[in-house]
Amino acid sequence: MKNVTFYYVRHGETIFNVTDRAQGACDSPLTENGIAQAKRCGENVKNIHFDHAYCSTSERAVDTAEIILTNRDVSLTRVKGLKEMAFGLLEGVKLDMNGAAGQCWRKKDYTEYGGENKAQFINRIQATYQQIVDECNDHDTCLIVSHRGYFYYMLEALFNESLETLEKENPNMMATLIPNASVAKFQYLDGKWILLEMPK
Repeated sequence: MKNVTFYYVRHGETIFNVTDRAQGACDSPLTENGIAQAKRCGENVKNIHFDHAYCSTSERAVDTAEIILTNRDVSLTRVKGLKEMAFGLLEGVKLDMNGAAGQCWRKKDYTEYGGENKAQFINRIQATYQQIVDECNDHDTCLIVSHRGYFYYMLEALFNESLETLEKENPNMMATLIPNASVAKFQYLDGKWILLEMPK
């Protein structure tokens, strides 16, 4: 029996976000706006006590998490399993939906270019969260700082939503789902994952 609450934050705006480039497992730094977003997010969650804080090992997630946790007495654990989906040789390319990056995104499969596919990514997400839950005590609260695509795939990995169905209902969902430095809330309750609040 275990009850754990999670607050999930997407990293602040990066240079690759502004220049419309893929930044899965690769990285680009936060912009000045991204830093300001992270500071505002920190203000928005300042009254929430975090027993644990985890972030992707990507610089953009680490920097965002460190800003949010300014003046807090909680250690930050960097977890490779929280990194964005790997795009292989398509890391850093322009996001052209008519090109290779767009084709791979629609197929949810970058293995042709040395990246991950949907099944691999979902398995990684599930394993990572199980590891985190195992480290938590009952009624703990966790901060997670990760990525947009990561949250998108979490909808299926943890909450049993069909990405294909969601995309048919809203083709632009990926682009609008989780703005930079927005916060979602969910819960692990005795083996079940419950989405409490979508990103806002």
